[in-house]
Amino acid sequence: MKKIILSLTFLLLLPNCHRESKTVVTFWHVMSGPLGKKLDEMIVDFNRLHPEGEVRSVHMGSYDALAQKLMAAVSSQTPPAIAQMYESWTDQFQAAGYLQPLADFIQFDTAFNLPDFYPVFIADNTFDSVLVTLPFNKSVPVFYYNADLLKRAGFDHFPADWEEYQRACRALKVLGVWPTSWPIDVWYFGTMLYQTGGRLYDAAAGRPEFNTQRGVDVLEYLVGLVRDTLFYLNPGFQRQDEFLAGNVAMIPASVVSWAFMKGRPAFTMGVVPFPQGSRKSVIIAGTNVGMFRKISPTQKKLGWLFIRWFLQPENQARWTRASYYLPTRRSVAARPEFQSFLIENPGYDRVLEQLDFADTEPRTREWFTGRYYLTDALEEALRGERTPRAALDNAAQRMMTDKR
Repeated sequence: MKKIILSLTFLLLLPNCHRESKTVVTFWHVMSGPLGKKLDEMIVDFNRLHPEGEVRSVHMGSYDALAQKLMAAVSSQTPPAIAQMYESWTDQFQAAGYLQPLADFIQFDTAFNLPDFYPVFIADNTFDSVLVTLPFNKSVPVFYYNADLLKRAGFDHFPADWEEYQRACRALKVLGVWPTSWPIDVWYFGTMLYQTGGRLYDAAAGRPEFNTQRGVDVLEYLVGLVRDTLFYLNPGFQRQDEFLAGNVAMIPASVVSWAFMKGRPAFTMGVVPFPQGSRKSVIIAGTNVGMFRKISPTQKKLGWLFIRWFLQPENQARWTRASYYLPTRRSVAARPEFQSFLIENPGYDRVLEQLDFADTEPRTREWFTGRYYLTDALEEALRGERTPRAALDNAAQRMMTDKR
């Protein structure tokens, strides 16, 4: 009887042993809603092609939560296999030896066409001459506008530069609507600053540069729009609802917002790149995907296969069609399904053209906190609590104090 019980126990344990022998790659990310659903759908497709292992989607809630959990995980030496990560996090992780550079796989993968990627994405993922990560969900800021209101205000096109943008705001105000509504966002301020030839941070010198005269001029321009009641300061995504309701004529937002707003307005909605300054520039945003070093060789192999698969042109076209995130490589544009996407979304081709002159935010660990200080400065100035000069200088001083 005892032998029978032992045999049954052994048989019951067999399925568990089998599951534990399967290679599992955990992927920490923050994609939710329709985007999370599409990502999970793609992960299921990948797993179907690779029954020897499994990529497990683990949603972290928010970027702040992801950052905190990644920092805690690497400290306790229990990181996931792969994860979304911003550049300032990558800089910290790579310097501490926590990451497995993806260049280690690419150098032996002769079929991986690295030159096909937009150069800005390669530069964005390279640290100390090593390609550490690869682009995952990348976007640029764009403007959504009510073409009917602009036409009533005497404009048959969206403003091409910031001077014309201000004139359009004044003309729209006469119609009794809010001309524009912005959140407090370093992304938009930084894009405008780069367009003047300015910079946010000098990594070589180790000092902030957002408080130079160029930065002050940009912030004074924005404060002037607020002061003249042309600019409705609106946090979060409420401005998108106001825009869709016809209460606001022009709003900046991520190109990804296109997926949520398409087909919803009762008016003619246009989508265009940001107005330009003396220099062409737009800052790319979004995260990259990286791999942690403290995982098994089989996890590394499967993790690389997933990253490689996700970045294939046909899967990038599929991801962009669902999410409106930018495709990461040039060959995507030649695919028939992507050409159909461009026809269905007039203006996306112009957005994509910006990758030829796109810039990035600072990619150093100092920018992790520096960005928060600059956000505080923008809010102080736009709410009239400090002058643009005083607000930016204070943020720069806080950043330099941190370095000491």
